[in-house]
Amino acid sequence: MTNETINNKKHKFKIRTTLVVPFVLEVIVAVSLVAYISFRNGQQAVEILARQTRLETAARTQRVLDDYFRVPHQVTRSNVYSLRIGETSLEEPTLLERRFFYQLQVFPSLSEIYMGRPDGSIVWVGRQPDGRFFYNTTTFFLQRKLYELDGEGKRTKLLKVTNNFDARKRPWFKVATSSQSQSWTKVYQALTLHTLGISAAEPYYDAEGNLVAVFATDLPLKGISNFLQTLKVSPHGQVFILDRQGEMVATSTGENPFITNKDGKNQRIKAIESNNNLTKATAKYLQNYPISWAVKTKIQERLFTINQQRHYLLIQSYTDNKGLDLLIAVVVPEADFMEKINQNTRTSIILCIISLVIATIVGIIVTRWITLPILRIAHTSDQVANGDLEHHIAPSLITEVNKLADSFNIMIEQMKNSFNTLERKNEELQISEENYHSIFENALEGIFQSSPEGIFINVNPALAKIYGYNSPTEMMASITNIGEQLYVDPEKRTEFSELLAKREAVKNFEYRCYCKDRSIIWTQIDARVVKDSQGNVLYYEGIVQDIRDRKRREDDLRKQLEELKIEIDHTKREKEVAMLTESSFFQEVQQEMAEVDLDEFWS
Repeated sequence: MTNETINNKKHKFKIRTTLVVPFVLEVIVAVSLVAYISFRNGQQAVEILARQTRLETAARTQRVLDDYFRVPHQVTRSNVYSLRIGETSLEEPTLLERRFFYQLQVFPSLSEIYMGRPDGSIVWVGRQPDGRFFYNTTTFFLQRKLYELDGEGKRTKLLKVTNNFDARKRPWFKVATSSQSQSWTKVYQALTLHTLGISAAEPYYDAEGNLVAVFATDLPLKGISNFLQTLKVSPHGQVFILDRQGEMVATSTGENPFITNKDGKNQRIKAIESNNNLTKATAKYLQNYPISWAVKTKIQERLFTINQQRHYLLIQSYTDNKGLDLLIAVVVPEADFMEKINQNTRTSIILCIISLVIATIVGIIVTRWITLPILRIAHTSDQVANGDLEHHIAPSLITEVNKLADSFNIMIEQMKNSFNTLERKNEELQISEENYHSIFENALEGIFQSSPEGIFINVNPALAKIYGYNSPTEMMASITNIGEQLYVDPEKRTEFSELLAKREAVKNFEYRCYCKDRSIIWTQIDARVVKDSQGNVLYYEGIVQDIRDRKRREDDLRKQLEELKIEIDHTKREKEVAMLTESSFFQEVQQEMAEVDLDEFWS
């Protein structure tokens, strides 16, 4: 079996396969396309819903943070105005204590309210997370006394005495005096309550511009986290707030944004060190995108993958003109919204499989009904191909197949007639071929067929004999380049090829050639170009004659003519000399020369 036959079989399909497969594929493509479009539409709806959720969560977080961060400065501004209009006095710290005590009850988000003076003293009231209130005011410089307060803000018992406190060294005092306006501190640990938070501070100056006092309030980070925990982002979504250094400020996961170190002090943690896997993975992702950390006024949205699960991320900057600079991160797993979509997808796949099975069964039944008559035609065609022309195809209920059967029966009858005619033609062709072969083999002239590249395709015995070879086979095997091996003068081969290309036929072309024994003979060739129907050159064919005898006779005749010419020229010269010597002029000159005395002439 040839490679071509194998390749042809590889690319052939049965008619049942050809009919069933496209039908089934069409069903698969249609159902799959509908399922995919449904899935994509659902996914797009999920993306829209997830984005709306993120934006709504971020907007709600920002609104609450606005209120949350607005209160501390409102309280400090209120205390500054109270001092300015004389409602309170620095000389009556007890009144300030009670004012701070009631303000803490009005604003539950605050943990501490206090006032520092340029001499380093402080008036301080704070609230523990368990609801207890404390008073920690400077008694005299560098000494503070910590008292627990009752429900009316009165001192009950002394808890602690501090002997080295200077308000001027505290972060809130420094930031207020350096900015000379309302300002936020960075996150730090409160000295008395040991909670992490930020302070809102505002200085108060008298008419001459002298610093009178610095009012401040503390906002604990725990309160922000408590609010974030009330947000319902998604079953596994979360919100957390970072500063620009990537340290945690608050989170909705319930995780403390700080840890207690060996010294008993609270220490903030970086988001990438969080115990929450989603928080940690999101922070690591953000580290690879510095632009997200540097965003100032716009919202950025990202899509990233954690453990091959897609997550939507929204980053929003939260800043004010008082030094607050935070980032709000809202991260939502796509899986929280895709459960229903995935369920619909699984349903679509099941329906697709059911449709495929039904379509395949129906396709097989219909295909069998259609293909049986066609298979009968194919079986009959095989018998016809094997030479049996006596079969006819039975009619079919399918109109097209019935027409095909009628056409096939007509074709069989025509083939019978054609075969009879072909047999007669073959007999005539065989006779013609035998006659041609006889002429080719027995011709006295050399006959050849050669390629344009100079290779013999066929030669007859006469041509092999001319060149001294024992047989045509030996000659074709020996000569692989006609121009180099046969032509004595290569330019004659070039001339021959050019004449054929120009005229397509050459007559009486003579050239010298080598025989097998490398002797040189003269030959004459008559040749023509044979082309196909498209005009492409197939080969050259022609007749070669040995003309060395004729060339020899021509050489002998040429020599005779040259010798005869020489004899004629010699006789002519003798006659001319005789005529010259016999002339009267020559006789006179000769007579005069005889009379000349040579000795006298030369002297």
